[in-house]
Amino acid sequence: MQQLHRLVSDRIMGALQSELQGEDVSFTQMTAMYKVRAFAPISVTALAEHLGVSLPATSQLIQELVRRRLMERRENPDDRREKLLALSDKGQQFLSIKEKTMMGAYSEVFGRVAPETLGRAEDAINALLAEVRQAKPDSCPPVFHDGPAPHDDPPARKSA
Repeated sequence: MQQLHRLVSDRIMGALQSELQGEDVSFTQMTAMYKVRAFAPISVTALAEHLGVSLPATSQLIQELVRRRLMERRENPDDRREKLLALSDKGQQFLSIKEKTMMGAYSEVFGRVAPETLGRAEDAINALLAEVRQAKPDSCPPVFHDGPAPHDDPPARKSA
């Protein structure tokens, strides 16, 4: 897994760094957006805990993302003093574009792999994901599955 991660992460991080500089979005802001998408609606305090950043720093980070219309801040209907966060449509679109960049890195790395090998790898990964999803929620981090579900038809594979 470490070797696989090294092959892909170099390309992902390089591409994201270039894109984030052009967008003027910090790595912490990007991480906040992913956390908000995963746990929305989420309070500012909970987001700060997830990020491991102080509450004032998180508030400032959120203020900038709200100003840029990437995130929305709403009143909690159960506690009017608390604000809840969610991604805006623009924020959702922003992350979708970044994920296409990440998927491009995987395509670059695996583009010349035989379709049969990719099929076996896909089966193994789906088995891993199924086990992770069955684990106790408090014993492992959440699994985010925005792509096709395991029962969906797999995307077309490139031939070697």
